[in-house]
Amino acid sequence: MQHLIVNADDFGISREVNYAICKCFQRRIISSTTLMVNMPYTEDAVRLAKICGFEDRVGIHLNLTSGYPLTMPIRRCPRFCDRKGRFNAAFEKNTWTRLFISRKEAQAVREEIEAQLRRYIEFGLADHHLDSHHHVHTDRSIWKVLSPLIPKYNIRSVRLTRNLYGRISLPKAIYKYWYNWTLSRSGVKTTDYFGSYKDFRKRADRLPRQKLTEIMVHPTVDSRGNLVDGKISMEKEKAFFDSLNAVYEFY
Repeated sequence: MQHLIVNADDFGISREVNYAICKCFQRRIISSTTLMVNMPYTEDAVRLAKICGFEDRVGIHLNLTSGYPLTMPIRRCPRFCDRKGRFNAAFEKNTWTRLFISRKEAQAVREEIEAQLRRYIEFGLADHHLDSHHHVHTDRSIWKVLSPLIPKYNIRSVRLTRNLYGRISLPKAIYKYWYNWTLSRSGVKTTDYFGSYKDFRKRADRLPRQKLTEIMVHPTVDSRGNLVDGKISMEKEKAFFDSLNAVYEFY
């Protein structure tokens, strides 16, 4: 029996994704979701969560790479935003800036993170779990800014950096170990393992059954209206979880 959290990322990014996530809850394919609070369909997502009765399963999907920020200072940082003030993900494409950013950039990032956390809390959502778009919360430069805000905003659980993977470089493996170790000592709840559906499927038979694994999925609908996670049918994913007698849990 596998103990799983199946989390749908990107709630609020589009009407199609919002619809797909609602359907996944109805069909018991997922156990939680995380909300992007700065996107055009954020308020629609919150409304649907409350109508469909899963508002207590909605965490925050911190976002520093897509759409427009909620605050102005970060819009003036070229490593984070383009000339139109839209997130450009430039810092994510450079190993150095994933590790180190300037004091000015760090202050702008802090203001944006706090604005997103405040908006999440204002929606009255109870989960208080945090993960992020493109895993930015696991970058050292962002984690250094974020970590003091976790107790301030009563964030109770945080996603690991991916530790279900194949071959990776030694420096990357060391960093992942350091981040997960640091997170485990921060006082928040975490799972024991984290990865994608493909990561999990390759390694499910080797994971200790008593441990808790989080699987990220990205539900949407294809041209035929089927629920899919990338090119994989969400129904096939659910069938695989069922074959393991998986128990869905929560943070």
